[in-house]
Amino acid sequence: MLIVLPVDGSSYTLKAAQVLVHHARLYSEPPSVVLFTVALPIGTPLARAQISKATLDDYYREVSAQALAPAEAVLKDAGLAYEARDGVGDPAEQIAAEARRLQPDLLIMGTHGHSALKGFVMGSVASKVVASTTVPVLLVR
Repeated sequence: MLIVLPVDGSSYTLKAAQVLVHHARLYSEPPSVVLFTVALPIGTPLARAQISKATLDDYYREVSAQALAPAEAVLKDAGLAYEARDGVGDPAEQIAAEARRLQPDLLIMGTHGHSALKGFVMGSVASKVVASTTVPVLLVR
């Protein structure tokens, strides 16, 4: 079983990682897990053109590492192996694209994250992902 856990470092994605660990115990074999985080692009294309590629890459790598760290700690503590991946762009679009690429059996994600103020009942990223993917999605509050 392949499970993708989109993370942004928020308390909601930490809870989603804890739910993943809990559910992993229900399977006869540990699932394959991919942690996926998306960094928002810096500024405008014109502004990015003024920054070296190496500087941008370093920035995105640092942002990704910070977002991945809480979920990585939960999975490591549980002894659950994972692969970490990252992207840059619109989080909902990138998560849906990664789901199309990987074709996981399940996406587990928090209902709100760093953009929690944008969504009222359910976070805007979560609702967009649910609307744009055919993969089963488990939403965690």
